[in-house]
Amino acid sequence: PSIGISELTKIGKKKYVAGSLVKRSLYFFDLDDTNNIINIEEVKIFERIRDLKFYNNKLYLFLEDTPSVGVIHF
Repeated sequence: PSIGISELTKIGKKKYVAGSLVKRSLYFFDLDDTNNIINIEEVKIFERIRDLKFYNNKLYLFLEDTPSVGVIHF
């Protein structure tokens, strides 16, 4: 079964985040030198994540159920 990825966004040199429509979560992960996924971490948002944007060390979450925008500061 798929987690229903809505968006993949780069947040660092080899760090990424994926938004999920089905699991209603964010997945933070790193890539190693051969581009294999390592250090994956799921963070429950409890809402469908439609889109992600990373700008000025902030991750913007565009949420579907409530229609709202969440912001995570790094």
